[in-house]
Amino acid sequence: MPKSIILDKKKSATLTPQSPYNFNYTFHKPSHFPTQNIKWEKNIFYQSFIFKNKYCGLKYENKGTIAKPKIKLSIYYKDKLNKKQITEIINEVKWRYDFETDFSEFFNKFKKDRILKDIIKKFKGMRISCDYSLYEFLIVCIVLQNATVRRSVQMMQNLFDKYGKKVRFDSVELNTFWLPKRLNKVSEDELRTLKIGYRAKFLKRISKMFANKEINEYEIRKLGKDKAKEELIKLYGIGPASVWYILFEVYHHYDAFDYISPWEQKIYSKLIFNKALVSTDRILNYFKKTYGKYRMLAAHYIFEDIFWKRKHEHIEWLEKEIRL
Repeated sequence: MPKSIILDKKKSATLTPQSPYNFNYTFHKPSHFPTQNIKWEKNIFYQSFIFKNKYCGLKYENKGTIAKPKIKLSIYYKDKLNKKQITEIINEVKWRYDFETDFSEFFNKFKKDRILKDIIKKFKGMRISCDYSLYEFLIVCIVLQNATVRRSVQMMQNLFDKYGKKVRFDSVELNTFWLPKRLNKVSEDELRTLKIGYRAKFLKRISKMFANKEINEYEIRKLGKDKAKEELIKLYGIGPASVWYILFEVYHHYDAFDYISPWEQKIYSKLIFNKALVSTDRILNYFKKTYGKYRMLAAHYIFEDIFWKRKHEHIEWLEKEIRL
């Protein structure tokens, strides 16, 4: 079982994201893959966090409003963190949860759109959120390949139990990911005992690249979408579907919508065209023509709307596609 690390030291800061900012709809995304390194309850979000080989716990508390956002961030740790390190963690949080982007143009432009008008009223201020580093996000992408969500959850938990740790802070206990060098040292055969199949090879190759510092996620943030795609597509085992997820969620390219998986195709067909199945070309053309540079952000709002509805009601056609 994972070893628990008690995080008994704490530093706090008050952060003010760009208005409007919707705390709960940003930090809790029902459409996202469920992993045990995070925990959300209304107006509070907990997260395990590895910073430069140190294991931390983050607690976010909503202290403001959508119009006047204010978030209290508490950083829990065991080993010493200096002022520079605290600042670096805060800056990383601001990036991952999209604190500084001005979305007023998006909200104003589509507030009367036939699909988005009611969704924007409900979700206005929702931002991109990424609970993971690039390495961690790639792990999630790999376990999601060619598997039901239920199966992927099982594989992810097997990896947490075998290679991760647990952190305890502020009365919560969360799984953590592992450092890339940890998986770089194990054999592919050992990984296969966790019932992850061919994905073992992908996890080994990805972990080796990060352990050897062959890729720098922070440098990719400086690149345009096309250049960033060129770098990401080099990653072993990462195909078109994963690349577009990464470009949007990890790197905040709001127009990164050029691929639709079969299960997503059925969902968009139902929500946009009220049909069982519409061609991917027609769906992509619709989003490009209607939402332009915000097409992936628009898709994100539409997806979150239906998945939030799923939290409160049974949607039979959707359950058939998710199979969780």
